[in-house]
Amino acid sequence: MCTIGAIFLSKDEYFLFKNKDFSRPDYTDRIKSTDKIWGAEGLETFSADTNVEDIYSGLSIGANKHGLLVADSHVQITSPKASNYDILVETALNQGHDIETALLALNSRISNYPSWWGNLILADRTGTAAVEIRDSNLMVERNPSRITRTNHQHLHGSKDGLENNNSNSYGRYEWITKGLKHAQTLDALKSILASHDTKTAHGAPTGICNHTYSQTVCSYILHAKLGIVTLHSLQGQPCLHSPYSKQTLFAS
Repeated sequence: MCTIGAIFLSKDEYFLFKNKDFSRPDYTDRIKSTDKIWGAEGLETFSADTNVEDIYSGLSIGANKHGLLVADSHVQITSPKASNYDILVETALNQGHDIETALLALNSRISNYPSWWGNLILADRTGTAAVEIRDSNLMVERNPSRITRTNHQHLHGSKDGLENNNSNSYGRYEWITKGLKHAQTLDALKSILASHDTKTAHGAPTGICNHTYSQTVCSYILHAKLGIVTLHSLQGQPCLHSPYSKQTLFAS
């Protein structure tokens, strides 16, 4: 259960972010980093039991040297024959130079290897996109200046695929959409990711910083500005932990 999104200010500055939520607090973040891509690895297991071995695959958020930024969020584990949607983030970053070529790579991948249901957010120098993936199909929302997803699929209307609302996907989507309306800075995003809204039309208050059974264990903000991609990240719930660490990933 995660909250993801992007802000596009101009071709020279844009953000991608993710609050990674997990079923236990002692999550171990694993990183892949080369001269071409950076990413935090994804998981095929979601157990709260510490005796269950975590199985990593793909990337749950990442960036590449071309300035393409991608993150995902869970919707449903479907057929055991389908693959982890985290693999699609890695596919987009390995094969895409921008949103257009990333979408081509995603279509090619799922036509041969159906995917679990999930959401992807992409950002580059041209704008943003949200991709809602189900098996071998995808739906795309293009180029709002601010875009977000939680754990249901907004473009599918009432058949949104939500497994349950225990971590308040609807409320988090409502809050993050509201919070992003006027956000334009790194500090504004940090504040949003640590926020605890108390009013919602959907379910009990939880906040973007999640304290339900699926609690926030990592926060990431990727900031592309004037050809430089910088990572700001922290471990734990952002309302309780600071400051973010900072790392330059790519400079063109």
